Amino acid sequence: MDSSVTSATYVRNISYSLRRKLSDCLDPYETWRDLIVALRKPNGEPRYTQHHVRRFEGLVAQGKSVTVELLNDWGTTNSTVGELVDILRSLNLLAAANLLLPEVLSKETQQVSSVKAEKCPPTLLLGEAPNPPAGSSLQTQTLLDDGGDDTGVSRFLYGELMRITRNFDDRSISDGGSRIGAGGFGTVYKGLLDSRLVAVKKLSPMEDMPLESLQLQFNQEIQTLKVLKHQNLVDMVGFSSDEQHLCIVYALMANGSLLDRLACLDGSPPLSWQLRCFISEGAARGLEYLHSNHHVHRDVKSANILLDENYVAKISDFGLTRASANRTSTTMMTERIVGTRAYMAPEALRGEVTPKSDVFSFGVVLLEILSGLPPADEKQEPQFLMEFRYDIDDEDEELTLEDFVDKKMSDWTKGQVESIYCLASNCLHERKNRRPVIKQVLSEIHSVVKTIFLDSQ
Repeated sequence: MDSSVTSATYVRNISYSLRRKLSDCLDPYETWRDLIVALRKPNGEPRYTQHHVRRFEGLVAQGKSVTVELLNDWGTTNSTVGELVDILRSLNLLAAANLLLPEVLSKETQQVSSVKAEKCPPTLLLGEAPNPPAGSSLQTQTLLDDGGDDTGVSRFLYGELMRITRNFDDRSISDGGSRIGAGGFGTVYKGLLDSRLVAVKKLSPMEDMPLESLQLQFNQEIQTLKVLKHQNLVDMVGFSSDEQHLCIVYALMANGSLLDRLACLDGSPPLSWQLRCFISEGAARGLEYLHSNHHVHRDVKSANILLDENYVAKISDFGLTRASANRTSTTMMTERIVGTRAYMAPEALRGEVTPKSDVFSFGVVLLEILSGLPPADEKQEPQFLMEFRYDIDDEDEELTLEDFVDKKMSDWTKGQVESIYCLASNCLHERKNRRPVIKQVLSEIHSVVKTIFLDSQ
């Protein structure tokens, strides 16, 4: 690496020799496609359209490096090496990132290695307080999975999480506190961990949920996020379980939840139709990854679809997730009915756990994206958003699809909206075997996104 390259270096100033080394990492297996999708405009919309992608594809036939040409083009903006490295790391393209800033990444590796070099304490039962080695100044301990391999997930002391959240300051962010929001199983706080913004979810027992059940969900989420890694799943940094306090630490999602952005909470601007379709495609991609790995989320909803600084959708909240014991995506039964009523499929209310229930819930999310309305509202008729489709499909009712579409966006076309609405209706079919699988859902959304790109030319 050129020693003059820093995080602040403009991409356009990267030397040609270094660009060629990057191309050796990204051109094989067309990994550059992941990078081009991740590049965003300041407003969060894709920087490159399908037309651009086809143009870059043509370079391959000419014997040119797509990576080099992509960096040449993106480098005409004020993009920096730091931004590029962050994107490469988010895509798990660590070899390419290391070519640009090896010193920074090696320091992180050394920190992890130094933790591994310490004698690891025995695994603690939940609620059991750890006894750190005498004289040790370590704040975290690397969590090892059952096979003994490093997962890169840290185990934090509760006191450390108190420090970075300012004692879990319960005032909202707008009031100078640390509280980001509250969910069904706890409160989320903003923290600063080694110059990295994180979200700390502090789980809380409820009247209808004893501590044992909460610990079970805590364990479930940790084990799921240790095993499953994807650009459309939330990234877990670590957890804490000492002093009977259960906390999970995630990378902070700068744009909050899809639910809040659709409601324009805190004065955020309305999401454009193009951006909504991009978000829905990312969420569907995350679900497709879960289902292909034999997991059922069981609580798919807009509040559990988080958005990073580039509006990339990240599915979160895996405390209710179930993995198929026989590694197949078949229906399982459970005595405990869980989920959010406004999103629940008929069979989920009977205790069936199946991927098609996630598809049903995602159908409600698509209706939210179309309308900007909440999933349930006691003041509206009908109360549940999923039931609006009966009025829309009934010619005797006054409600039309055009009336249903969110008035806060203007860049939609009738054909695209009809495609997403029909897809949502198919997802919401009462009979699960009549619903599409998530791979089909993803394919249809991708077709709409492709149409948007073509129409923008």
